[in-house]
Amino acid sequence: MKNIISIVMLLFAFSVTATAQQQGDYSKEPGYFDFGNILSLKSGDTVTEVYLEEPLLKMVAQMGDAKQEGFGNAIEGLKLVKVNEFMVDQKNIEKLYDVLASVDNDLQSKKWNRIVKTKHGESLANVYVKSGSNNSFDGLVITAVDKNGKVTLVNIVGKIDLATIGKLSQQFHFPNVDKMKEKHKEKE
Repeated sequence: MKNIISIVMLLFAFSVTATAQQQGDYSKEPGYFDFGNILSLKSGDTVTEVYLEEPLLKMVAQMGDAKQEGFGNAIEGLKLVKVNEFMVDQKNIEKLYDVLASVDNDLQSKKWNRIVKTKHGESLANVYVKSGSNNSFDGLVITAVDKNGKVTLVNIVGKIDLATIGKLSQQFHFPNVDKMKEKHKEKE
């Protein structure tokens, strides 16, 4: 676990340089999703923003510690990992839920499969996958908002198999991955 923490810290350190040198246009990738409408609702300072592109992900995948932990193999086929976490003012909460409903419709109309939907009071979380070939996925999207108005958005672009999703979920605590596996098996 300590090795994974050091890898993540290294990723964050490199992400500063990588963000300044963003070179790829991932918007054409089937697993890419633009969170523009939701991001426009943020208030205050951004809590977390991570943008890791393919060159950096490949470098991390080749690191010794990452390979020993199996994490390197899990990220090897990825092209982009994008995470945004921020607060939304209470006055914009209703608008946020409307935008999230629109995003849900947009993703599903573009053949993304919503595999997890959780709603508890004002907290909401959805997980979507974009099916690819050979029992893999081309992308993963997570949208979540908690009762305090903290929004978390995740987009992972690239070839992701079920084992990769499981490893990523363990490292980054993605919600209910077992439900994703069960739902995918039901569709086969």
